[in-house]
Amino acid sequence: MSDDGWFWLTMIVGIVFGAAVSLFGIWTNHRRKELLLKQAHDERMSALEKGVPLPEIPASMLGEGDSPSAARWMRHGIALTLIGIVLYLALERLVGEELSLFGLIPAAVGVANLLYAAVLWRRQQAAPPNP
Repeated sequence: MSDDGWFWLTMIVGIVFGAAVSLFGIWTNHRRKELLLKQAHDERMSALEKGVPLPEIPASMLGEGDSPSAARWMRHGIALTLIGIVLYLALERLVGEELSLFGLIPAAVGVANLLYAAVLWRRQQAAPPNP
């Protein structure tokens, strides 16, 4: 197979695999939430049958507890920054200086995520603890 054929094969496999992994992640997250809500519903129904007070539904199950986390944004920022740097270096070696600048786009997004994580961390440090 020619070099051009390998390039297109790699691109197609990468796109299909990336889409499949993304869809699998979305499906597993949905399935996890579905099972948690079913479990909470079953607990509430059994509590109604027994005549005991209803247990509270956690806010995290309803999507209200998804506050931004500094650790999560820092992890995303470090990953994107490193991906951008590696992409820049790889493109510079393979293609040239002009096209390698596109590798700095994910690096810039990663640095922005790191700055956002720093802002969140300062806010969390400044916020009074909840009793």
